[in-house]
Amino acid sequence: MSKLWPVLVMIGIIVANLPAMMEQWRTDRAGFIKTVELFLVYLVYCLIGGGLIIWLASRAHENHAGAWTIVALTAGIVGWIFYGALTLARAVPRYRELPNWAARFGLADIALLAMTFACLAAAAWA
Repeated sequence: MSKLWPVLVMIGIIVANLPAMMEQWRTDRAGFIKTVELFLVYLVYCLIGGGLIIWLASRAHENHAGAWTIVALTAGIVGWIFYGALTLARAVPRYRELPNWAARFGLADIALLAMTFACLAAAAWA
């Protein structure tokens, strides 16, 4: 039963967003289609990152790397996903403006990229 909770949460999120999605479909069909296309690109981006992390984790397991390598890889994938989400937020059609720190390339981008590459380098070093 405990493995069913993530699936139920995802279904709940989708159901909760259905009214807003249907409203956007009726009022801004082109924006809805662009949003879905960009989300699919983001999904592929996350799958590429996940595949890379799984590959690196399997190499670390073969080399008998410690737990810190897995922690570094986990932090690296979190940075990868958050950077993709930040980029996605800039690209999708929106009805409210983003905060200035998120709307332009700046400190958030640098911090996420630095975290991602530093964690990947730490995992490769170990």
